[in-house]
Amino acid sequence: MSPSNSGRGFERSGNRNVRQNLKNYLFQSLLTFLCIGAALLLYGLFGGFIVASLGASSFIIFITPHAEGARSRYVIGGYICGCIAGILFSFLFSALHKYMPDFYFHGVDYTQVLVCAAASALTTLLMATTGFVHPPAAALALGLAIDTDCLKTAAAALIGVLILCAARRVLRKFIKNLV
Repeated sequence: MSPSNSGRGFERSGNRNVRQNLKNYLFQSLLTFLCIGAALLLYGLFGGFIVASLGASSFIIFITPHAEGARSRYVIGGYICGCIAGILFSFLFSALHKYMPDFYFHGVDYTQVLVCAAASALTTLLMATTGFVHPPAAALALGLAIDTDCLKTAAAALIGVLILCAARRVLRKFIKNLV
C-alpha cells in the first residue's frame, strides 16, 4: 500500500505523536506566528533582511524548545556572530563599490556574491570557534552584508531574536519538543 493510501493520516508524516500532542503543535505554531508577526513589524519599521533568519530561528525555538540549539546563549550568540560578520562585510561592500569598478557579468554583481559568501564564511568561523552555533545567523550575515543600513537592521534582528528567546523562556514549561 502506498503512503497516500495507508489511512494513517497525520502519522503518515513520520511523527507519530501529532494526535497526542495536537494542542502543543497548534499552540507552538501560533507562537511562531505571533513572534514572526512582531519580527515583520520590525522589518516594516527598520527594513532590511531579517525575516528569513528569524523565521528559521522561530522554528528551532518553538518546535524544539528544549534542544541544545534552541537555548538563548546559542541563538543570541549566533546572531551576534552574524551581526559582526554582516556589518563588517557591509562596510567592505560599500567601500568596494565606492573605490572599485563594478564587477558585473551577465547581469550578476560578482562583488556582491563574493562579499555575501565571505560574510557567511566568517559567521560560520565565528560560531564554530566561539561555540555559539545557530545556523540561521549565517542568513542574517548574508542580508546584512548587502544592506545599506546594516546597523539599524542588525539592531532590529537582535531585538527580534530577544523577543523569540524571551517568549521561549517565559513559556518553557508549556512547550515541548515536537520533533
